[in-house]
Amino acid sequence: MFRAFFVYILLALFILQGCVTSKEIFLADGTKGHNINCSGAGMNYSNCLEKAGEICGARGYQILNQQGEVVLLSAAIREFNSSSRPASIGYLTQSGTVITRNLFVKCK
Repeated sequence: MFRAFFVYILLALFILQGCVTSKEIFLADGTKGHNINCSGAGMNYSNCLEKAGEICGARGYQILNQQGEVVLLSAAIREFNSSSRPASIGYLTQSGTVITRNLFVKCK
């Protein structure tokens, strides 16, 4: 009984925390990019940036806006740190307690 309860608690914590996933996408110019999802209450955009580093490695990456245009890192950081929803970097939605975050990147 206790063991099953413990498993349910761990499962609930995992679901609340979320996980970082990525999907390869094609950008408007025909090149490949990545849509990185770092949704969940226990996540933030730094988790997306970390995943971008894992995907692109030493080559590095560029952060893109929703139109596929390169965004300066300084501008992206300002938007990530703002209390309002980012206007051009990736996208953030919140419905009740569910938070969805996506970041678009292109490897150099």
